[in-house]
Amino acid sequence: MTEIARVTRTSTAPASRFFERWCDLPSHPEWAPSMEYFVLDGPFALGATGRSRAVGGAETRFTVTRVGPGWSYADTTDLDSASLTVLHEAVDGEHGTTVTLTGLLDGDLAAVPGEALRVAFERDLESLIALLEVSPA
Repeated sequence: MTEIARVTRTSTAPASRFFERWCDLPSHPEWAPSMEYFVLDGPFALGATGRSRAVGGAETRFTVTRVGPGWSYADTTDLDSASLTVLHEAVDGEHGTTVTLTGLLDGDLAAVPGEALRVAFERDLESLIALLEVSPA
């Protein structure tokens, strides 16, 4: 796998709240302007499958490929010539929570433009931070 995008921010919201929102896949479009929808085929769990659509993109299939350790979550999306894993990590620290989104591509590197993914990560993460920092726990 090749890392094609990474965005890290710091937030006053606790890591557990990021994890909670990441694992609530159908709610992603509420804070992820890059996503049109996420639909799970069944209950959320490691190995769960579903379908999603990025704004302006085609519907794709995904699998939940990581839940933990700690406040981390990943999903892997099947593309025509590659698979894209998005790793979400939040770590509580002395000066706030460090939140990182990482895009890992396995297969054809031209399948997902890294710069476009980084920009989408920035928008999505900034939107989620804003939501969690103003919303009560």
